[in-house]
Amino acid sequence: MILSIIRQLSAEQKKSRRRKIWLVPLGFLLFEHLWIFWLLTHAYAEELVSGYLMLFYQFPVMNTLILPLMIAVIASRLSDIEVKGDTLKLLYTLQSPTSFFACKYLSGIKYLLFFTAGNGMLIPIFGKIFGFGNPMKVSMFFSYLAVTLCTGMILLAIQQTLSLVSNSQIMPLAVGLAGSFLGLFSLFFPAPFARLVIWGYFAAFPCVRMNWDRNTKITEFYEVPFPLFPFLAFAAAGILIYMLCRTITIKKEV
Repeated sequence: MILSIIRQLSAEQKKSRRRKIWLVPLGFLLFEHLWIFWLLTHAYAEELVSGYLMLFYQFPVMNTLILPLMIAVIASRLSDIEVKGDTLKLLYTLQSPTSFFACKYLSGIKYLLFFTAGNGMLIPIFGKIFGFGNPMKVSMFFSYLAVTLCTGMILLAIQQTLSLVSNSQIMPLAVGLAGSFLGLFSLFFPAPFARLVIWGYFAAFPCVRMNWDRNTKITEFYEVPFPLFPFLAFAAAGILIYMLCRTITIKKEV
């Protein structure tokens, strides 16, 4: 069983070897950090004292904007080889649809892990470059990474399903692009409506909030308790979403 999974993952790796998919998370990672670098260079000295709080507020907002599109592109690039070649029927004679979906999903997760790890490693680097006054809290760091990875994994399951059941990759990419803007706008929705927008969940479990003084133009960031139980409920719902996406995909006629 384990050897079979390893062989299937190896086959997925060979199929994507020359497709340069690594450039997708690398490009989005570079864009996000250039944007954050620009924000930090224009920040007041009072804001840099609580620089880590500023980053843990800004990064979830940035992820809400760029990650849905990045995930849509990755899922599309991983899936279009089977869709264009109309090879799903042949593949399903060599491996079960369930294992095919799982291996395709795991192949996408490695790019999401790459982005998340790169994002996390650069946070303390920014702290050193700009001389943040307060130390970084480890609990805040790992909660941020957990929310980013969990939300990304759920969106990956959805985008992979859309890419595999669609005859063209235009619709899945359009959903990813629309999800980026809808997720960003959901941050301004009332809470009951914002919970319905899954693309906005990168910033739905904040450990930092912001106050902006209109008179002094100074922004104050402050820590709030991480909503652990709502996040665990979201993660459990993510498992159900994955199973639903898998069911939809394997029931598609090929």
